[in-house]
Amino acid sequence: MKHLIIIGARGWGRETYALAKACRGYGEEFDIKGFLDDKTAALDGMAGYPPILDSVEHYEPQPDDVFTCAMGDAHWKRHYAEIVLRKNGHFISLVHKSAYVGHNTRMGQGCIVCNDVSISCDIEIGDFVTFQRLADVGHDVRIGSYAHLGTKSFMGGYSSIGEESTIQTSGIVLPHVSVGNHCLVGAGAVVIRKVKDGQTVYGNPARVLKY
Repeated sequence: MKHLIIIGARGWGRETYALAKACRGYGEEFDIKGFLDDKTAALDGMAGYPPILDSVEHYEPQPDDVFTCAMGDAHWKRHYAEIVLRKNGHFISLVHKSAYVGHNTRMGQGCIVCNDVSISCDIEIGDFVTFQRLADVGHDVRIGSYAHLGTKSFMGGYSSIGEESTIQTSGIVLPHVSVGNHCLVGAGAVVIRKVKDGQTVYGNPARVLKY
């Protein structure tokens, strides 16, 4: 039995704790050991959670530990995951029992797939990708590492999204359309043409937002 440690004990960390207990392998392949967070009081007043063991920076992985990174921001997800990877920590992917993952779909390490997600066939998924509830991914999609697909987001067939990019709630990427690295597709945006690296787009049709 492996012992899962959740990186982050704030809101998404607590949601990930509840999710993990409903994922494939819980109670058979892994249990939950606790959290890593530098805010030692993050769980004060919260009932029914395992303890905060230490900070990510100070914790030393044990032989039976496995990890998941519960960070909603793609940049910080990468930052903390890489700290543990440098210590030779091992990450597992959490896949909710209600999620559908299709034929010939390849998923990297450290992914989080929430309830009622649909991932079609022949898809390439990088490491540490998050799929929130009701995300829907069409066939032959390519998803870069550390990407984040929000609740009710949609990616059409043959579309792609790069590393550390986020599709917020109900964002849509139409078939054959590519979104680059370090991009943000805003809530409810409909992407009909290529989004270049580093761009933020909002609206229907999605347009580049300049600060």
